[in-house]
Amino acid sequence: MSASPEKKASRGEKRRQEEQKDRHAIALYSVIGIVVVVAAIVLLVWNSGLLQRNLTALNIDGTKYTAADMQYYYNSIYNSYANQYAFDPSVSVKKQKAGSEGSSWYDVLMDEARDRLIDNNALAAQAKAEGHSLSAEAQEQRDSFVSQLDTAWVGYGYASRDAFVKASFGPHMTYDRLIQLVDMEYLASDYAQTRLDAIDHPDADYEAYYKDHADELDTVVYSQLAFRAYVPTTDADGNTIEMTDAEKSAQLEALKTEQKALAEAVKAKLEGGADPEDVAEEYEDQIYTSSLSQRAVGSNISLYSSSASWLLDGARKEGDVTLTESEAGTAYYYYVVVYEDRLRDNEATHTLRSIPVQAGDGSGTPTQAQYDEAEEKARDLLDEWKAGDADEASFTALASANSVSNGGLFSNLTSNSSEDDALKDWALDSTRKPGDAELVKTDSGWSVVYYVSENDPIWRQSTLVGLQNQDYEQLTAAAREGRNATWGMGLNLVAP
Repeated sequence: MSASPEKKASRGEKRRQEEQKDRHAIALYSVIGIVVVVAAIVLLVWNSGLLQRNLTALNIDGTKYTAADMQYYYNSIYNSYANQYAFDPSVSVKKQKAGSEGSSWYDVLMDEARDRLIDNNALAAQAKAEGHSLSAEAQEQRDSFVSQLDTAWVGYGYASRDAFVKASFGPHMTYDRLIQLVDMEYLASDYAQTRLDAIDHPDADYEAYYKDHADELDTVVYSQLAFRAYVPTTDADGNTIEMTDAEKSAQLEALKTEQKALAEAVKAKLEGGADPEDVAEEYEDQIYTSSLSQRAVGSNISLYSSSASWLLDGARKEGDVTLTESEAGTAYYYYVVVYEDRLRDNEATHTLRSIPVQAGDGSGTPTQAQYDEAEEKARDLLDEWKAGDADEASFTALASANSVSNGGLFSNLTSNSSEDDALKDWALDSTRKPGDAELVKTDSGWSVVYYVSENDPIWRQSTLVGLQNQDYEQLTAAAREGRNATWGMGLNLVAP
């Protein structure tokens, strides 16, 4: 018996619904498949660096700079600030505020990277228009950089030169493009320096500038004892400490209370007339860092000290003490600061050249045998120099021949410089005279040193920097005039 028309219709409708459901499923899986394929393609393109090397991040009058180019400039600016401890490198700069205006450090670094690239582009173009060619010193520095670039990858254990370039200058940088950027930088820098050196400011300019910028140029002498509240994430063996965010937060608050109490106790002792050195010794095991009677130019204090406005206040007097707090990433700091003096610093600056000879491999404290070996090598270099013209030019050539960058030059050396104490003691010796050359034992080995000159005092050198910064701004403003720079989509590909 055949089915009734109603049942046949019902089965037909059911089949149509199932077929439609199947079509919907096929369509859905097709869409999912397309999304997966597209995502895979995007990931492949992203990892290949194709976007970063081709998508425009900055366009300057038709000259296009890619995300990879901007990454190179950004990394350079980042490293400069990181080396000066301007921010916590263990925390994303997008999460760290720069100053009180609310901008993140990422914004600040990107702005500086953009400005430097625009300046270099404009100055290099101006240099070419005026027929400027690299000075002998700049050409030597450029060639030395390229030479080291061609060989350094071996010593650092990279598989190839290209791998070293990517690791050092950005994951999407190529060797050829790096050389182009470096050549532009050297040309721009050498042209600008040549122009600036040609400007001879009279004494009146120095005095006027110093008067207007005393807070930036005065040297402040102060002692600082710092306490840190920080929750470690690994134990003494390097194993990760498992903690919830709530546990970390609770522990940090407890440590903050503890460290602030220590800082307040130290502050009270110093206000009572205790000597900072004695207090630093008493709390040696609890203090995070201490700096006694350090000297700093006002502009540097303003950049990096939470006590800057207090130290530079005209009402300060010897023996004043303050306690300031500062947060940096996952740590919290308490600084106890003692004001000692403020002055126009007349300490002379010094210039010398040095050829260091490392004792051992640098992995630990050298043995006496390693020191002896380094001394022998250093003495051979000194004897080689003495056997030749025995002047600054031949010393510079000897330094360069032994892979010492910039001819081993140390400019504006002072008692507060960060160089090895033995080098400073030798250079600042009152009996020192131009042309002196000796061997000096340092913490890491021996150095062949050559004394070049005693120079202008610190205040005048600092003022010259300020004057030349003004001159540079005028020079770059003139070079930039009429040039247009616009951001591109590639800007979003620059990694923090």
